[in-house]
Amino acid sequence: MKKFLSILLMMTLVLGGLSAVVVLPGDSMSVAAAGKYADVFANPAALSFRSRSEGNFLLSVNYQDRQDPGLYVRKEPLSFFNESGLGLTLSFGGQHAMLTAGFAYGLDDRTYSEGILTFDMLFRMHFQLDLAYSIGPFSVGARLQGGSDMRRSDREVDDTWDIFANWLLAEYDEYLGSEYFSLGIGMMWYEDFFSVGVYSDQVIGTDSGEVTFSGWDVLDNLSVGLSFYMPRYTRAGELVFVRPVLNLQAGDVSSTQSYLMAELELVFQLLPDVDIVASTSVISYRDARTDYWRSTGNVHSYGLNLDFATWGARLDVQVPFEYYTGDSSQPFLVRLSMRYCP
Repeated sequence: MKKFLSILLMMTLVLGGLSAVVVLPGDSMSVAAAGKYADVFANPAALSFRSRSEGNFLLSVNYQDRQDPGLYVRKEPLSFFNESGLGLTLSFGGQHAMLTAGFAYGLDDRTYSEGILTFDMLFRMHFQLDLAYSIGPFSVGARLQGGSDMRRSDREVDDTWDIFANWLLAEYDEYLGSEYFSLGIGMMWYEDFFSVGVYSDQVIGTDSGEVTFSGWDVLDNLSVGLSFYMPRYTRAGELVFVRPVLNLQAGDVSSTQSYLMAELELVFQLLPDVDIVASTSVISYRDARTDYWRSTGNVHSYGLNLDFATWGARLDVQVPFEYYTGDSSQPFLVRLSMRYCP
């Protein structure tokens, strides 16, 4: 355990001490999910219902990339780096408040021409404060979040070391207009067999440095979810071996990137503190500003999560529906996250 903590501390010093999208460590995108520390990242109201057996500190390292098969077909160098994101997240708090700091590095605008490979290098700092208060099965939560991005454009790379050198050792340029701030509000009703969640992450936000409030922004970022599940224990106090969980959600309900999501999880509870979770979900995107009932794209996700007492690991793969119709040229998302919650 001491060796494991030493490795985590070294990663914290290397990544957190240097100046992308922040890859947050949530296991589920459902705003109705509750019971775990990581569920708070989907809806701050879940903070009131997290398991008291978990600690008050979370450290998460997350990596994701949108893999493009065309890069391998064309035999481009470093084909396994496309839109990579590497994030470190630290959170601590209790039943009513949680403070999070996130640092992330990313790649953008991959270009390969005349034997020269270039990327835009991204760096983001993200901070958020989650607050929640519950009365019985009802909880209300608020999130204050903000941060800024920095960028290094058209950086030539020859190997993996060049990518990490640009991420960690080079000076970034200020990315004007990248600063952001928002206030989000969430609510949740949590019972033994089901929960309902509502969350909008932009009730108040910033636009070109000005604080704004818009009903359209609230609706564009509003998500509504339902979760149905079996309790972890039977009435006799025995651990349930297989516990199904069904999540349904309508997300970003009035935006051009609104979606409908259905997710099924099978939680294999091997021991009170050892779980294996296999999940699959279907996400259907649609343009609510034109025709909400017509799909503009569909993806299928597969996930595998391992929970061992104070630490866990999760692998997610998101595949476009075009793969099932014979078109394997579409990029697919791969995400790996590890977390430690003593």
